[in-house]
Amino acid sequence: MLPSRTGSVKIKVVMVMADAFPGNKYDITVKELFADSEEELVGFFASLSAEVVRHLNIEFPRVEIKRSDLILECRTEFGPAAVHLEFQSTNDSDIPFRMLRYATELQQKYRLPVYQILIYFGEREMTMADGLEYSFGPQNHLDYRYRAVDLGSIALEEIKNSGNTCLYALLPLTDRKKRKQKKEEFLRECVETIVHAPLNIEEKRQSLLRAEIFAGLVFDKPVIEQIFREVEKMLNIEESAGYRRIFEKGMEKGMEKGRQETLRESVLKLLHKKFKKIPRPYVDKIKSLDEYALGLILENIFEINTLSDLEEYL
Repeated sequence: MLPSRTGSVKIKVVMVMADAFPGNKYDITVKELFADSEEELVGFFASLSAEVVRHLNIEFPRVEIKRSDLILECRTEFGPAAVHLEFQSTNDSDIPFRMLRYATELQQKYRLPVYQILIYFGEREMTMADGLEYSFGPQNHLDYRYRAVDLGSIALEEIKNSGNTCLYALLPLTDRKKRKQKKEEFLRECVETIVHAPLNIEEKRQSLLRAEIFAGLVFDKPVIEQIFREVEKMLNIEESAGYRRIFEKGMEKGMEKGRQETLRESVLKLLHKKFKKIPRPYVDKIKSLDEYALGLILENIFEINTLSDLEEYL
């Protein structure tokens, strides 16, 4: 369960958003799914009443993929702060190190205290730590903590009763035990909650579309098809502006993937010529790189003379 939401403070925020679900089969970002309801998303998970002012960018080292999901510069009654929401679909034992890295880089760049929330929405229970600590000698200590939320441990009713209908799309990811036991019945309850919500037709269409995308992370395709098809036909969901926006985004992603595949083939071809034989683990890693990282390898191909040099880009 989430901690009590009493004592929330009014803030203004400046936001950064990047891909929230790197590597998942939908290739859809939180920015696209919640483009019109970021404030509700922040309010529920961070217990902060927020006003979005504008989007910003944050710089990372050139060979590192930008993985942070939602970064906010906030003004609160306690003073300014940076709020960072990180979305995770799988358990990652290295997440505390990544969160600490973000915290220190944010504080270094903005000179603000950093408030972080890890939001996990995977199929299995969350096993990730919520911080790091050690003590070595009399003067070397680390005691670092962030808030970790397992969406699957939150009851469906908690989101239903929150009053944030914009978050109903997340319902299929809640109540892990209940959704595993009841499956079709649980997903049908999620869909019916959206259908009967105090929303107009366009809002229901968008919420159902988002819910279907999230459902794909934890439900089998036949179950999703069975539950969603009838209601989508009834609401004519394909006429939704949100559907068209995400469909168009998917087309753009498809074009990007085409460029990425061409880059990947060029990188592998050049490296094979240079090294004659590349160990399989290196090939697998190169195949997982994004367009930016592949471009860096091509740009610096003449400086990459050993496999150790190559490792700096992987």
